[in-house]
Amino acid sequence: MRAPVLVGVALIALSISNAFSALPLSSPSHYWAYRLSTLGPEVVPGILPRSGYGYEGPYTENFRGIVAALSRCGLEGRHGIAGSRKPGEFFLGLDGLVTAEVLDDTDREYRVGTALRLFAGLPAGFSVHERLSIWSGSDEQPPEFFSPFHIGAEKGRHFYVDWGYLRWRGGWVCASMGRVPQRWGPGRFTQLLLSDNAPGIDMVRLGLKPVEWLSFTGLTGSISSDSSIYLSAHRLDFFPLRNLRAGLSEAVLYKSEGLEMAYVNPLVPYYLVQWNERDDDNVLLGIDVEWKPFSGMALYGELLVDDFQYQSRYDRPHKMGWTLGADMADDGSGLCGALEYTRIDRYVYSQRKPCNYYLHDGRIIGSTLGPDADRSTLSVGWVELWPLLLKGRVEYERQGEGTVYEGWPDSIQSGGSFPSGVVERTTRARVGVSWYPWPGLELHGSGGRRWTDNHNHLSGARLEDWLGWLQARYNW
Repeated sequence: MRAPVLVGVALIALSISNAFSALPLSSPSHYWAYRLSTLGPEVVPGILPRSGYGYEGPYTENFRGIVAALSRCGLEGRHGIAGSRKPGEFFLGLDGLVTAEVLDDTDREYRVGTALRLFAGLPAGFSVHERLSIWSGSDEQPPEFFSPFHIGAEKGRHFYVDWGYLRWRGGWVCASMGRVPQRWGPGRFTQLLLSDNAPGIDMVRLGLKPVEWLSFTGLTGSISSDSSIYLSAHRLDFFPLRNLRAGLSEAVLYKSEGLEMAYVNPLVPYYLVQWNERDDDNVLLGIDVEWKPFSGMALYGELLVDDFQYQSRYDRPHKMGWTLGADMADDGSGLCGALEYTRIDRYVYSQRKPCNYYLHDGRIIGSTLGPDADRSTLSVGWVELWPLLLKGRVEYERQGEGTVYEGWPDSIQSGGSFPSGVVERTTRARVGVSWYPWPGLELHGSGGRRWTDNHNHLSGARLEDWLGWLQARYNW
C-alpha cells in the first residue's frame, strides 16, 4: 500500500489580465472554465485555448465571483483581448510558478518545479507567448500540472520550452508560428483527436472566421525533426444556431524526407491524398457536436475514426473511439456537474508502421485513456461557499492489455472481447477545494483514494493507494 501526500507550495505571479481564455491549459482553474461555458448563452468554439472568447453573461454573484477571481490567472485579457489598451500599444506580462511535492511511499520521493510565462503585446496585431519550465523529481516524475509538457529521456535534465510562439491577429484571420499548446473537441475530461496529453507541437497554424457561423483551423507541425515525422490537421466548426456547434476534423501523421505539400495544403481531404497518392500514412477523422438546449445544460459528443472497415470481406475490426457527455450548472444554487463516458477500441492510434504511431514525445497526441479502454467520469462542483469552491470526482476505468505499441497486425480479425485479455479495473474518488481568500491569491488542493483490481493485468492482484496535492497561487 502506498499513501502519497503531495504538498504544493507557492505560485508567484506578476499577472495583468482579466480574460479567462488566457488560462494555461494545465491550470487547476480550468475546471471552472467549462462550468461557466455551460452557463453562457452561446456554444463556444471547439478549440482551446478559446482565445478571444469572453464569459460575460447573466450570472449571479456566485458565478460572477468565479469570473472575477479566475480572470486574473491569464496574461492577455485586460491589455489584449478585453480591449482596455490602445491598438498597437506595447506591453509585457510575466508570471512565474513555483511548486514542491513530497510523495510518502516506502522511500520518500520529492518533486519540485518552477515555470516562467511571458506574454508581449506588439504593434500591428502581433503578440508573443512563451513558457519555460524546469523541474526535478527523485522518481523522475514532474509535479502536478507539469505533466502536459516534455518528460525527457535523460535523467536529471528537465528544462523545457513548454510553448513559445508568435501570433498575428487581424480581422477574421489569425496566424501562429511556433510551439503551440491546444485541445480540440468538447470533452470535459478527455479529447480524442488533439489533446494536451502530449507536449505542444512546433507548427504553423492558420485560423479563419470569415462569418459568424463558420470557423476554420489548419496546422502543420513537426513531431520528430530527427526522424522526419510530421503532423497536419485541419478543422471546421459550424454554428447553425447560437446554441449548436458541429466540428469536423482530420489529422494525418506521416514520415517523409520533407514536408508533404499535399498535407500542408489545409483545403484537401487527407484521407483521399493518403489513399491515392501516398503509401501508408496514419489518417484519423474526428466529428464532434455540442448543443445547449438551455443555459445551464450542455450535451456533447465526439467520434474518432482511425479506421473503418467498409471492405467486410477481410473481417477486421473497426478502430474507433467515442465520447458522450453532459455538463450542467445551476446559477441559483451554485451547483454544477458533468457526466462523461469515453470508449476507445483496441489498435486505435496504432498503425502498421511504428514511425506512424500517433505519438509525440512518447505520449498519445489524442486521449490520455489510450486504446483498448473505457472510462466513466462523474464530477460535481459547488460555489455557494464562495470564496471557497468545492468539487468531487469519481471515475471507473477499464484497461485491456492492448497498447498503442502493439501496432496493427494483418492477421487480426473482429469479434474479440473488449477490453481484451486480463482487464485492469480502477476506481478513483477524490475531493478538490479551491479557495480565493483575497484578490490575487488562490489555494488549490485535492485528496482521494484509488482502488485497482488486476493491477498490471495480473489476475487477482490488487492495489490501493491515496492521491493528493496542494498548490498556492498569487497574482498581482
